[in-house]
Amino acid sequence: MITLALPVDAALLASIGRVAIRQGQLDYVLGMTVKTIVDVSIAEARDATTRQTSRELRSRVRTLAKQQIGEGKALVQLDALLERARRLTEKRNDLLHSLWAHELDGKPVRRGDAGTWQDIPSSAELDALADEIAVLISDINFGRLDGFLHDALQSRKGRHEPT
Repeated sequence: MITLALPVDAALLASIGRVAIRQGQLDYVLGMTVKTIVDVSIAEARDATTRQTSRELRSRVRTLAKQQIGEGKALVQLDALLERARRLTEKRNDLLHSLWAHELDGKPVRRGDAGTWQDIPSSAELDALADEIAVLISDINFGRLDGFLHDALQSRKGRHEPT
């Protein structure tokens, strides 16, 4: 028999929180990438991306980037980051949007999309996911502020300025 319950391990709950917070930060950075690509204010970018899902943000970033920088190496590099974001978000969703419960004997379990009960992830697994998301956030920020995306946008801007 299964009963609905929260995990009792404080470290595990903290790890769940770290993953949730990192995902929010990833979505924020994707919104700031919209800001960078179309050169609007932070407030405008936040208003324009409020309540958009991670999928919608990734799609918007790619669409706008393709319009601004066109096909080429920078877009391919951005696509690679967006794919990493998709995979990590999918992993986060699989873990955190599962039904968490306890078996009658008290063993914590979760039921995923397949409908089968399985062990819950360890605190270390969740922390590793949070760390992967943090690295991706850093990679996106570097790309948009100082790296490939910044350079591609500057290069494109330079070509369209009157002489």
